[in-house]
Amino acid sequence: MHEYAKKITILYVEDEDDVREGYSRALKRISAELYTAHNGIVGLELFKKYHPDIIVSDINMPKMNGLEMVRAIKEINLEVKVIFTTAHSESAYLLEAIELQVEGYLLKPVQKKALTALIKKLAKSIIIEREYEEQREVLQYIIDSENSISVIASTQHVSFASKSFLKYFGVADADEFNEKYASIINIFENNEDSINTKNIKSYLHEGKSLYDFINFLDETQRITIIQNSENEQKSFLINISQINETQFLMNFTDVTEIEKQREEITKKANHDMLTGLYNRNKFEEVFEYELSQVKRYGYDLSLAIADIDHFKFFNDTYGHLIGDEVLKLVANSLTSCTRSSDTLARWGGEEFVMLFSQTSFDDALVLLEKCRKLVEGLNYKEYGKITLSFGVTSYKEGDTLDSMLQRADEALYEAKANGRNKVIGKE
Repeated sequence: MHEYAKKITILYVEDEDDVREGYSRALKRISAELYTAHNGIVGLELFKKYHPDIIVSDINMPKMNGLEMVRAIKEINLEVKVIFTTAHSESAYLLEAIELQVEGYLLKPVQKKALTALIKKLAKSIIIEREYEEQREVLQYIIDSENSISVIASTQHVSFASKSFLKYFGVADADEFNEKYASIINIFENNEDSINTKNIKSYLHEGKSLYDFINFLDETQRITIIQNSENEQKSFLINISQINETQFLMNFTDVTEIEKQREEITKKANHDMLTGLYNRNKFEEVFEYELSQVKRYGYDLSLAIADIDHFKFFNDTYGHLIGDEVLKLVANSLTSCTRSSDTLARWGGEEFVMLFSQTSFDDALVLLEKCRKLVEGLNYKEYGKITLSFGVTSYKEGDTLDSMLQRADEALYEAKANGRNKVIGKE
């Protein structure tokens, strides 16, 4: 793949002089032209001037960091290929890098062999795409690398497949694949996301093509799980290009690890790490959505605050570790007594918030009384009885999250003042 790299230009942005000089020598050897910059501002100006094919950039830099630079570059050319190099301490940037649709995310110290191998792989795809745009004819060959699964097909028939495609589906050649699956769309048979056989067939019955179906989806919807011949499931980003009236090139990029990391980061951003419940930020996001549904359809909406009675006693008497165990026990109990349509979050300290979609004030009272009794029946080992006090309210025209929380909090205060272990409502 070295000959492809010799046809492409690279922009390398790195603020550390020694690192930049060391890697520049390796990049110069494999590329047609190398441009270097010591910060994002200079890098952006070089991109505007030379329009390189591939960008290799550090993230944490002065003046303009790599993420800011690439975001500005993507506004000029969304298709440019990007590889980020970054230190372990910058892992928080990973989710933003994924959203920028970068092709690589390499941790420092970067192995030159790994970097050049990725550049060569990207260079190959760039040159093939360039030739395809010029020729507009059936491709003479397909990307055939270890992580690239590619196929030339019509809706009903696979005419050519890469070795990695054949290996993944456990077949010797395209003919065996056609015999086993009948159609390329059947590899999506068991999917539950946007790309599944049922959705595709429905689309095709409208007289449209598989190419139209895939291209209609945004990038996040084109990430789907596909099961191989050994019942192993991996996540793939699907890209499709029209070759002629009947055939298309479909490429499957394995993004399994990136998806796992994205899901892990998203979970950490949206969940309370102690209880596993939604955190305040996620609850606010869900509330805004439910509020829009209420305003549009006139649904009922109820909100409650739950507070652990005498929680300070557990912390002061037995220590914070026991207090944490009580919080987790209560979180599990509230989860078990609420419905899948309800939203439960830890608001902070010993407080929990509960949102009941399409639920009237009276129905919310009944549900909360059920939860109160469930928790009342708990005893945490030798540390004693646990009870909760609840304050609940329902949506009134013009309400916001703050106004509903205020009424629920007033009801909670009343429950505490009247002996605790009660459900008090305030409409």
